[in-house]
Amino acid sequence: MNTRNLLLEIGTEEIPAAFIPSAMDNLVLLARENLDREHLTYEDVLTLGTPRRLALFVRNLQDRQPDREEVVTGPPAKAAFSFNGKPTKAGEGFARNHGVKVEDLQVEDTEKGFYLVLRRIVPGRDTGELLSEILPRVITAIPFSKTMRWGTEDLRFARPVRWLVALYGKNIVPFSLAGVKTGLESRGHRFMAPEHIRVSSDLESYIKALEGVFVLVDPSVRRNRLLQEARNAAASVGANILSDDELVDINTYLTEFPSAVCGSFDKRFLALPRDVLITCMREHQKYFAVVDDKGDLMSHFVAVNNTRSPRPELICKGHERVIRARLSDADFFFKEDLKRPLEEFVAGLSGMIFHQRIGTVLDKIHRVKALAHYLAEQVAEDNISVIERAAWLCKADLLTEMVGEFPSLQGIIGREYALLSGESQDVADAIEEHYMPLRSGGRLPGSLPGALLSIADKMDTICGTIAIGLKPSGTADPYALRRLALGILHIMEERSLPLSLKALIAEALRQLENQFSDISEELTGEVITFFKRRFSYDLTARGIDHDLVEAATRVEFDDVQDCVLRINALASVRSRPEFEPLSIAFKRVINILKGFEGGTVNPSLLEAEEEKALHEAYLSVEKKAEAFSQDRDYEQALVTLLSLKPQVDSFFDNVMVMTDNADVRANRLALLWNIARLFSRIGDLSVINISG
Repeated sequence: MNTRNLLLEIGTEEIPAAFIPSAMDNLVLLARENLDREHLTYEDVLTLGTPRRLALFVRNLQDRQPDREEVVTGPPAKAAFSFNGKPTKAGEGFARNHGVKVEDLQVEDTEKGFYLVLRRIVPGRDTGELLSEILPRVITAIPFSKTMRWGTEDLRFARPVRWLVALYGKNIVPFSLAGVKTGLESRGHRFMAPEHIRVSSDLESYIKALEGVFVLVDPSVRRNRLLQEARNAAASVGANILSDDELVDINTYLTEFPSAVCGSFDKRFLALPRDVLITCMREHQKYFAVVDDKGDLMSHFVAVNNTRSPRPELICKGHERVIRARLSDADFFFKEDLKRPLEEFVAGLSGMIFHQRIGTVLDKIHRVKALAHYLAEQVAEDNISVIERAAWLCKADLLTEMVGEFPSLQGIIGREYALLSGESQDVADAIEEHYMPLRSGGRLPGSLPGALLSIADKMDTICGTIAIGLKPSGTADPYALRRLALGILHIMEERSLPLSLKALIAEALRQLENQFSDISEELTGEVITFFKRRFSYDLTARGIDHDLVEAATRVEFDDVQDCVLRINALASVRSRPEFEPLSIAFKRVINILKGFEGGTVNPSLLEAEEEKALHEAYLSVEKKAEAFSQDRDYEQALVTLLSLKPQVDSFFDNVMVMTDNADVRANRLALLWNIARLFSRIGDLSVINISG
């Protein structure tokens, strides 16, 4: 079968940089999904993108659908034919509706019984014809966090669509969207080469044609050029740009043909805190800070432009005027904030609503302080005063001028102002760290006071938000509770904190009793379930088998570090040859023990030699396994228990558990129950998948 390449280019007004990477990812997924649905084979699918275009390339897409057999199930045979074998109205109607004769139908034995079935060959359609239907469907399905309409068009997209290229081989795939028809002409750089240019469905030719009109359509190529330009600009003053991969990515998707200039600002602004300077340059202007060989900030910056100007010095002066105004504002805010110590901002938080039903930010501070004290009593008694002081001040910077202008500085500027107000370094660090991690996989608090304060703050938010019925659903999580829960779990795991998650949640909910009079045990369970799901999601995302996570959490999910250790032990021991048959036996034990509430073994009721041998083996490993479990050496505990395999096998081969003698039956069940209890302290083996 012949194949051809497919090129789709969606030309638009400038799409926000943050939208482009996810749009490219979704474009690949949507293309694959739609092509696979139509049974079209291809070699590869990839996407390219700039602020003004999203491009899809499909390599070696077959030029025709394969013929396929279609199976249509009709009415039951007994309804399709009468007792004498003649077709009924139901049978005739089914045939008529599908344009065939009754004789062309078959009666087949299905899962539901005998049914009337139509089998026919459906000829494949030309790929070009199908693409006219597929591509508009793909384009309109691309999700964006915000969309818009323009003119009189009904189509919603990130930005107005201005041109469409759709080529299958050398042929245009005909369709139109929002009044724009497909063609074979793309457009160059908006300012340096705005003319229309013809492109082809050959990927290398397409990329080269756009490069000739100052469009680097491949983001990786554009990123490399941007980095080289920025480094060369900084090198002109004997410096380098401050490493910032996220800022590199932002500028990559803000430009089609990046170039960079290095500007300077008044050295007096270097008196501002380092993070303030970096944020001023980064947040609003997307400038790179410049550092010397020691990593110290210099009075320079690098700005990335989307055009290559013949007069770069003029461009540079424009950037310098802008950054001068920004830094002057920051300098003013900084000096205004320092007119009073950080603690004086706290009282004003009584007028800042955290949530109408949860209270003010000052209410939250009181709860967080109490919860942090509760945590410190358990694992950091020497740091109680530091933790309480940091908790009292941790939200004070929300009312500063600096955070009002640069919200991303919350916590960071709080640390700076705490130090300038005479607070200890430990208190200042905890103020900044209580927001960590800022994102999934982000940096965790570096100090124990910061870690405990972070847990307290996040747990208060989670419990309060779920208490008022605002838990996440589907993809919606407006209060980022999933991220906060993962943050707590990661901190507990990373620091091996011996904390009871259930007790912590109960204490957090108790602190909320002033806002709620109906805190119930069911609510505690709901929050625990929420954390358990995040824990399971996180570990499976790291590559740990879901059944191992389920085995450990089903037994107990309270001490996070303990749960991780049990999962690791199960993962390690599962590869042993004796584990699989013992796991099968354990599942059999669990089934037998349904409804049995436990008991002790009476040795005098042991009749068969095999059950006596199993009881002796159990007694010989019981204390060893329990000792290993108490020391959290769960792998050795499991290895010890695996030694029971021969006796377990012999027991099941030769002993009738459910004998007619009630006392003997209960005694045998008690023996199995005690053995199962040893395993169940580590994990529920009955949920672990095994081969066969």
